[in-house]
Amino acid sequence: MNRATSTLPTPLAAARRTGLSWRVAPPLISTALLYLGVGILATLLPLRFSAQGLSPSVIGLLATAEAVGFLVGCLYAHRLIAPVGLERAYAAFAGMKAVAILGLYFAADAPLLVLIRFVIGLNAAGLAVIVESWLNALVPNEQRGQVLTLYVLILGLFYGAGQLLGQSLNVRGPEFLFFAGIATTLALVPTASINVRAPSMPHKIQLRFVKALRTSPVSVLACLLNGLVLTAFTTVGPLFGERIGFGQRQIVLLMACVSLGGLFLQWPIGYLSDKVDRLYALIGLGAGTLAVTAALVTVNGHSPFLMLVLLFAVFGGCSESLYAVGVAHANDRAEAVDYVALSSTLLFVWSLGGAIGPAVGSLVMELTRPNAFFVYAVVLSLAFTLFALWRLRRRRSERSSETREEFLAYPQTSPEIYAWLPYHTDDLGHGVDARRGPAAPPPTHAR
Repeated sequence: MNRATSTLPTPLAAARRTGLSWRVAPPLISTALLYLGVGILATLLPLRFSAQGLSPSVIGLLATAEAVGFLVGCLYAHRLIAPVGLERAYAAFAGMKAVAILGLYFAADAPLLVLIRFVIGLNAAGLAVIVESWLNALVPNEQRGQVLTLYVLILGLFYGAGQLLGQSLNVRGPEFLFFAGIATTLALVPTASINVRAPSMPHKIQLRFVKALRTSPVSVLACLLNGLVLTAFTTVGPLFGERIGFGQRQIVLLMACVSLGGLFLQWPIGYLSDKVDRLYALIGLGAGTLAVTAALVTVNGHSPFLMLVLLFAVFGGCSESLYAVGVAHANDRAEAVDYVALSSTLLFVWSLGGAIGPAVGSLVMELTRPNAFFVYAVVLSLAFTLFALWRLRRRRSERSSETREEFLAYPQTSPEIYAWLPYHTDDLGHGVDARRGPAAPPPTHAR
């Protein structure tokens, strides 16, 4: 193992250091293996499709198919899981995803690739729902915040590690698909050791768009912007690097900077958002995304690579934090009984952006020039920032205090995460804070 990957904390070691039960290790190890495979595919798949002669707009459509599959999986996975149970459903989802990944090697026509990417997204959502349902059953209330932090770190670190593993893999060959398929298949092994007497089965999610808009329209737009821009860039970014003359190693490093910057920068950003009105934080993130995308409009293959590394990392940090701070801001302004439905709705809004963004962003780049994606991002970031400033001006006469939750870095995985972190619902349907126990509904504020 090389130096870069040997320092990554294993889920088991991290769980021991935080005093968590060893029983959380199997689902976390499975998650690490799954996201190692996801990271390998993230940057190399667009490059492979480009090498096969597919246009950027078609490549964006393939990413949209996977996002739509993920969206459908989040909505309907509970129907597939309930009749057979978590263990069998996990095996089915992981097996189907591994087969679909390997099937990418044999597929060349766009319609078949669309179907395969849809299947990958559908099964990825099912796997996330099951892992988060398992963790719900394994973790007591007082440790939920710790497990969420550990879960987010595992997602980000192993996703980034998977990207870095792809530096020297041939995008035209089968090797990186084999590695991703093997990692996905190996994720089955830890789950066989899970022993939960009464696992928490996933439930049908509740979507309340009108209530979310009334509670915090800025949060809704922040989650949408994250999907439209950052999620789109996971597909468009490798094509951008290729079109301005970068080699595979440089492209992989830059895309890893985006994901790792998004992981590590959102912690200090989240800390700062605890100290100020989160609407100010969202305005700052919108302005930061606007500034860095405006700078990226001017870059080309001759730009200093270190400057690009910094710009890509800041881009990932600002745009990724929009989602987590947006969810926290919405929860600040909501009542306890609405936390799960509100957060699930915001996740759905993000996934809609993730389905639209790759198709639109890649089409813009194909019709004009590589940097046109960042012009697209500048326009969206400017619109969001101006709207947030308008909301701030409208709220200035409202001096009501808000019941604030402590910032947590929410992952964009499945709605099940919101059924237990940071709040969940007890048997009587009352909101419960995982850190403080039963919580009285916060006072109603003038919106």
